[in-house]
Amino acid sequence: MMRLEDLLRAFPRPFVTDGELEGLLPGTPDSRYSKVKRLIAQGKLHHIRRGLYCLTDRMQFVTKPHPFELAQLIYGPSYISLESALSFHQLIPERVYTVTSTTCKRSKEFKTPLGLFSFLHLPLENFYTEVELVTESNSHFFMAKPWKAICDFIYCYKKDWQGLSPLVESLRIQPESLPELRDEQIELLDEYYHHMRINRFLKSVKKDLLNER
Repeated sequence: MMRLEDLLRAFPRPFVTDGELEGLLPGTPDSRYSKVKRLIAQGKLHHIRRGLYCLTDRMQFVTKPHPFELAQLIYGPSYISLESALSFHQLIPERVYTVTSTTCKRSKEFKTPLGLFSFLHLPLENFYTEVELVTESNSHFFMAKPWKAICDFIYCYKKDWQGLSPLVESLRIQPESLPELRDEQIELLDEYYHHMRINRFLKSVKKDLLNER
């Protein structure tokens, strides 16, 4: 029988779940976990959360996990948004060190060997409004589109923003870097949040964008 270390080196992803380990290794849960604990002690596996492990660079020829793909395994349903999405879309200049996501479950934060993962609550209904599936370096993850990420920021952090000025002053977003804000997007986002702060922001920023252009 192949060693767990060899099986994981040949595994198609740099992370593995308890369910996948059950398919790789016969035997009892206790016998499997003893092998897992041995690799953790040797620094060859990171324990990310209950039932989720990540291969380390001590396992030769293993690619690093994409933090955005990992986030959705740590806590879901969720998608990348807020500061991480704004950075991904190159709207804010700062490098983001915490992976920020939204979730329809309660807000939660995870400190892991691979960094900090933060999840903030949003309403459940039509959760994936203005969210797209992104493929990057053979990794797949859900990402908020630019205006959804901005609205998530306003909603989650309870910002009472109107127009372009707060985006420039607080987030240092340059107006020329913003994509077009279409009427159908305003309608979708307004219907999703169903919140006066978002409604005021979308109408005022649309007006400012028209004046800018």
